[in-house]
Amino acid sequence: MGDIINGFFDAMGWLLSFFYDLIPNYAVAIALLTLTVMLITTPVTLKGTKSMLQMQTMQPEMKRIQTKYKDDREVMNQELMKFYQENGINPLGGCLPLLVQAPIFLVLFRLVQGLTKTAADGTFDPDHLSTSSKMYQDLAGSTQMSSFGIDLSRSASSVMGEGVTTFLPYLLLIAVVAATSFYQQYQIRSRNPNADAAPGAAVMKFLPLITVLFAWSFPAALVIYFVTSNLYRVGQQAYITKSLYGHEESAGRKAQAAAEEARKLKKQSSAAVADPDAKNVTPAKGRPTPSRDEAREQAKKAKGANRSKKKKKRR
Repeated sequence: MGDIINGFFDAMGWLLSFFYDLIPNYAVAIALLTLTVMLITTPVTLKGTKSMLQMQTMQPEMKRIQTKYKDDREVMNQELMKFYQENGINPLGGCLPLLVQAPIFLVLFRLVQGLTKTAADGTFDPDHLSTSSKMYQDLAGSTQMSSFGIDLSRSASSVMGEGVTTFLPYLLLIAVVAATSFYQQYQIRSRNPNADAAPGAAVMKFLPLITVLFAWSFPAALVIYFVTSNLYRVGQQAYITKSLYGHEESAGRKAQAAAEEARKLKKQSSAAVADPDAKNVTPAKGRPTPSRDEAREQAKKAKGANRSKKKKKRR
């Protein structure tokens, strides 16, 4: 595993140096490397999104299986696995993007962070770059990583007291990180009205704030990484919304309808457990599912009708 990670570092370090050779600007080289990684991982992201939507579309049938075999977990799991195989579903498909991307982005993050590692004398001693590369030679022994008039080795928090002119560029970068982080969240929530009820929704609400806090305290070189990846993800989310949620027959719309049906089934199941008299009341085909009170009333009428029939038979 260590060799694989070191291989990632070497490959990304070489690629970063290559971009710097083309355009000798630290910010541009970091942005180009980030875009390259985002482009490479995009097919995995799209495949994982489609897999997640497929799982959501099948939720009502999965819920019926879970309800039918709720008293025998072993049989329930067997039936669910059989259902997955018959429909070509990979239960871990939605997690695939995270499993693939997490180590790659961690390496990218550490690579950018290591560019301004300092030696004992306080000058830079960059990690993960070939000592023969132009980027390493320009950084080694320096105390600044200047790009577009900004020292990328410093953070917004460290320059806050050095005047408006010095602080403003850092503040603008953080503002872009904040705007793009919150806008991504808006994009996801706008196509999923029930996003607040999803697992981890509370954590997602605070994620943009956490990103802004990181951008405030991390060196600006890492903020360039945040800005570039966020801007790319905004475009990626726009594409996902248009291609997978753009019309009534799209995978996203079908998944939304299925998720709503699954929620209704869950409510019915909960109501039946809470009120045993109503659990055998099934709505006629084409009619709306009765409310809890209506189901209870129908159950009472059904009981009364059964008692009347028994009395007539006795007579």
